[in-house]
Amino acid sequence: MSSFMLAGTVWDVYEVDHLTEMGNCEPAQAMLRISRNMPVQAKESTFYHELVHAILYTMGRNDHDEVFVDSFGNLLHQFMNTFHEPEQCEE
Repeated sequence: MSSFMLAGTVWDVYEVDHLTEMGNCEPAQAMLRISRNMPVQAKESTFYHELVHAILYTMGRNDHDEVFVDSFGNLLHQFMNTFHEPEQCEE
């Protein structure tokens, strides 16, 4: 299990064996579940998709457009995999 915090709430992330979908977000329990039976890339992508759901729920948004969630999650995943700390500038 891993966890993260959004607006003071600790969310738990579980990899589970018996999930009929790739992942899900349970806002009442502050929990994300990701199917264990997928390649690493698919698990990561699913995590970011479910993270976007968690962020939207935290913002009080309960009606989620899956196309938006999927697109935003994919872009967030790409950002996290390609971000490099900027080099220090000498002044």
